[in-house]
Amino acid sequence: MVQMIRLFSIFLAMALLCIACSTAPSEEEQQEEENDDPPTEEISPPTDAIFTLDFEDHALGEYGEEDLAIDWNEPTWSEGIAEGRVAIVSDGAERGNVLQVFYPSGEYGTAETGAQWKLALDETYEELYVSFWIKCSDGFDFVKGVKIPGLVGGEANTGGNKPDGTDGWSARMMWRVDGRVVQYVYHPDQPSIYGEDFDWDEDFQRNFVPDTWHRVETRIAMNTPGENDGIIQSWFDGELALTVNTIRFRDVDTFGIDTFYFSTFFGGSNSSWSTSKDEYVSFDDFVISQGPITH
Repeated sequence: MVQMIRLFSIFLAMALLCIACSTAPSEEEQQEEENDDPPTEEISPPTDAIFTLDFEDHALGEYGEEDLAIDWNEPTWSEGIAEGRVAIVSDGAERGNVLQVFYPSGEYGTAETGAQWKLALDETYEELYVSFWIKCSDGFDFVKGVKIPGLVGGEANTGGNKPDGTDGWSARMMWRVDGRVVQYVYHPDQPSIYGEDFDWDEDFQRNFVPDTWHRVETRIAMNTPGENDGIIQSWFDGELALTVNTIRFRDVDTFGIDTFYFSTFFGGSNSSWSTSKDEYVSFDDFVISQGPITH
């Protein structure tokens, strides 16, 4: 009887060992499981970056004129800083310290919402990429649209000042109703005095989602003066969302890409663009580069 019990115990142990061996993942399967993990969000700045800025070393609280001068190469003017609409806040573990812009309830336009200033680049470029992270606050009401920063050149035409080919251009980003993302471009061939929308709709339309960080990137390649061969490409969360290769930015070679325009406000030029409540948008990790950044 004892011998039978011992034999049964040995048989049971061997059976359990076989089951364990058959269910344990192989080394190849373990490797596949490790490869299924989502990629790390952070991408190191490219070696050909000409400007980088994050806010990890900044103190929490109001973002003042001294901060602006140090971070953005001493802009000659600004809106929203003196008015107290820009601050450094903590986004927690996801992104750490970030730049947050305030848009008060019932307001629109540059004087009452958001913030603006210009970063003068170290020289004039024929081609550049710009990227940054952006997040609209939880429950955000997009209303009719908000301007978002972008590259510009020459006189940086905006505000209904249609370019004539000899003065300047601009290619900020923007969202429209429901957070629909567009490139908002001032160029000589635009159909009206206001900038032209180019939807970020490669394969499908991109939209900003409240309380979600998105990484945007835009490439600008200047046209041959007088020719419709300028390029705008944009990426949304690392995926190509827009390609336009027929832009006439200029008819002369006296300007190119020379400025990054931090410009964000509700508007629009009338109260139909006004905020429905207090709103906030956060920004982080600005990169301007001569080569691709997120792809």
